[in-house]
Amino acid sequence: MNIQPSVMVWTVICFLLLMIILKNLLFTPVLKIIDSRREKIEAAAKKKEDIEKLVVEHKIQAEKEKVLAEEKHRKETKQKLEQLQLQSKKEIEAAQRQCLADVQKYKEGITDEHNKIVDSVAPKMETAAALFAKNIISHRI
Repeated sequence: MNIQPSVMVWTVICFLLLMIILKNLLFTPVLKIIDSRREKIEAAAKKKEDIEKLVVEHKIQAEKEKVLAEEKHRKETKQKLEQLQLQSKKEIEAAQRQCLADVQKYKEGITDEHNKIVDSVAPKMETAAALFAKNIISHRI
């Protein structure tokens, strides 16, 4: 086996020609596809991070709104309760006044009845007292 310079030169030329052809037809398009996929993956990852940030922000905002709504509901409930208590106090006071007026009316009615009974019984008391005294005296004697 001898080293043949012409074969060596043609081998190197063919190898270089093959490398140029493969570079233009294979490596460059494959590298472009790989780069574009990498860019898409990076864009998708960035989009995912942005969406996750938005989700977290929306959760925080929703929690704040929930707290505000609960606070508003508490305030409204407290105001309604205070209004109901005030209305109840007024109703109780009105009922107490009505009860006192009814008691006074019944008192006056009882006093009138008492006076009527006394007035109707007073003339007959002398006769009843006389009969009572007569019965006592007659039983003792």
